[in-house]
Amino acid sequence: MPAHSEDRTACGKAFWGRSLLVLLAWCIVLPVVLGACGGGTGGTADSVSDPPQKETEPPKDTSGEETSGGGNGSDDPVPEERTPSAYFDYGIPAPGERNPSHLGFHVADGGEIQLAGKRYCGFGVNYFGAFAHYWDGDYDQTPFVEAFAKLKEYGVDYIRMPFGGYWTDYYAAFSKDPEAVLRYLDRVVEEAEKAHIGIIVSLFWHDAALPQYLGEHRAAMGDPESETVKFALDYTAAIVSRYAASPAVWAWEIGNEYNLSADLCDTVEWNWVWSLPGEEPSGFDYYSSDEMIVFYTLIGEKIREYDGWRMIESGNGEMRSFAHASAEQSRAMDPEKHSWTVDWTKNTRDEFDEMNARMTPDPLDCVCFHLQHGTDDGSGQYIDTMSPWGKTIAQVEYFTAYKEAADACGKGCIFGEMGDFLDMNDAPDLEEYFGYVLEDIRLSGIQLALTWQFQDFTDAGVDGMKLRMIGEANAEFKAAGVEDCDAAFAGN
Repeated sequence: MPAHSEDRTACGKAFWGRSLLVLLAWCIVLPVVLGACGGGTGGTADSVSDPPQKETEPPKDTSGEETSGGGNGSDDPVPEERTPSAYFDYGIPAPGERNPSHLGFHVADGGEIQLAGKRYCGFGVNYFGAFAHYWDGDYDQTPFVEAFAKLKEYGVDYIRMPFGGYWTDYYAAFSKDPEAVLRYLDRVVEEAEKAHIGIIVSLFWHDAALPQYLGEHRAAMGDPESETVKFALDYTAAIVSRYAASPAVWAWEIGNEYNLSADLCDTVEWNWVWSLPGEEPSGFDYYSSDEMIVFYTLIGEKIREYDGWRMIESGNGEMRSFAHASAEQSRAMDPEKHSWTVDWTKNTRDEFDEMNARMTPDPLDCVCFHLQHGTDDGSGQYIDTMSPWGKTIAQVEYFTAYKEAADACGKGCIFGEMGDFLDMNDAPDLEEYFGYVLEDIRLSGIQLALTWQFQDFTDAGVDGMKLRMIGEANAEFKAAGVEDCDAAFAGN
């Protein structure tokens, strides 16, 4: 990804007179138009700390490039038509394929996840803070550079991270000056390209952040005409079109664990609620799984307008054991109050499969789940058996159930967060049990799994042990010919 150290000057806002002035106007402005390098419509957005260009140099607009991955951008980018966003000063490109080289993870027919045309299996890590803890700080303080290098030393080739912040302050900053924020993200992507680190991009991490920023309730995600959805679509278009040509971007994710809040409602005690500041809580502060699915579908379709190849997954957490029954309750909600009573009846196995398929709507092509392996209740017990449908099963059977649910709908399967043992993270036999988790993931047939172990990189203590063990597992995948990271960066 280019560092974009030059000032960004949107150009192409020339308007000509009519009638007899048309010819004269063309004579005046044509040399300017031919000399400009972009068609942005968002005006000038200077980089915060970049030095100004010399007056003898024409301003270079990088916002209109056809491609935006490092080494993939054109030195003489073609101007393109852009539509100004109604929410932030950024020109949204017209739909069009931005990933013609078929970069990143791809879900082939039957649900096999491929990279560079070959089956891929490998363990990665979650690295929440790479951008989320960087975008509002010192541009020259880049701890992720060293972190990427250390990950490669351990044999870890890909990460999952948000391309945004956690709370409303991020959207406020982005709305005020998108380019000032995006130059930080450009830097992260550029360094990932250099280090050959792949990224699973999570677009909208916290489900309450964007609606609260816009003064709407969380249920707005299910309304295509809401400000929340419209802003999200513009943001998706801006991010995907900008980074789709980067070999460091391996997949797109909608958000983080939205399904864990879906279909929960309590208008008596107001549990599980994120209400608007200064307002009484409302039933509209909850959302149904159907509303969540509307959001997933709309964002997925927007991604596909610019990237017809890469894997798209939801970011869902573990499937709630009562997901099916509670979804049925929300469908019978009181529409005026937007309220319902949660039904805690456990899923059957068929309902588990059905809900995984329903919560992975097209064009999403990969089932996602997260799971922790400790209790956090002081019992000091590993979780190595589960009872998801009224039957106690081993964790390998539970992992396999997600893979089978994905297979049943012809989609891939990703274990997006694993390896967090909560109250067992300091147990003396943790390494042994972590090894069991890795082995059971492999036995289940799940191709992609990522540890949740730090927000800001560290390899001290237990974190270093986990990195070492997933690196060893990746070496085995590599020896088997199913973990070829370098092919994804060929030519970069």
